[in-house]
Amino acid sequence: MGEFWVVEGIDGAGKSHLLSRLTDSTREAVVLRKDTLPTSGDPRADERLSAMHRLTWDYDHVEPVWHYPARYWLYTLAAWYELFHHVHVAPALSCGRSVVVDGWYFKHQARMALSGDERLEDLAARVFSALPQPDHIAKLSTPAYLAAARRHGNSKPSEHGVFVTGEATTSARSFTDYQTRTDLALGTLLAAHPAPVHTVDSGSGAEHLMSLLRKKAAP
Repeated sequence: MGEFWVVEGIDGAGKSHLLSRLTDSTREAVVLRKDTLPTSGDPRADERLSAMHRLTWDYDHVEPVWHYPARYWLYTLAAWYELFHHVHVAPALSCGRSVVVDGWYFKHQARMALSGDERLEDLAARVFSALPQPDHIAKLSTPAYLAAARRHGNSKPSEHGVFVTGEATTSARSFTDYQTRTDLALGTLLAAHPAPVHTVDSGSGAEHLMSLLRKKAAP
């Protein structure tokens, strides 16, 4: 069996950029980005994943989706990750290939931990823990102020904490404050997870991650 790796970090941390560099430079693993998934050979499953992705991430951002119940988002996210793993991750692992994906459920669970709703936090822990779990976690160490500069003019209300505050602001300050809080909650979650956590610098992350994958792939 191969190993399941996930790259975690705040919005704007550089996960997609890191994985695009891995795609071009490594043969040690199958690299999967949720926004640019390859075809699986099962057109119906691919269409279902595409439709779920559109509803979960590619909706029109003027739609006030933060008014929908938090449990709706919890179950929607869990369903997408479960099917994504079934269609793309599990087959590669069963063939002995390691798989690297750009994020798993951890950032979403961290956000729910910031809600102040203890019942939601407990439910999220139970639902997300039932998903397939990674063997390794690479955590990007990008500071929030740098992520804010990267996302300037291209951020979404959800990245500014609208699901917590109910205020659809897109200021640099709200982004930085919310991402800083998210990063702290994310660090707490990852520290409690049994998988090894590898801290990766956003600048040299691809090289660092490739070295880790080669080391694990070596006989």
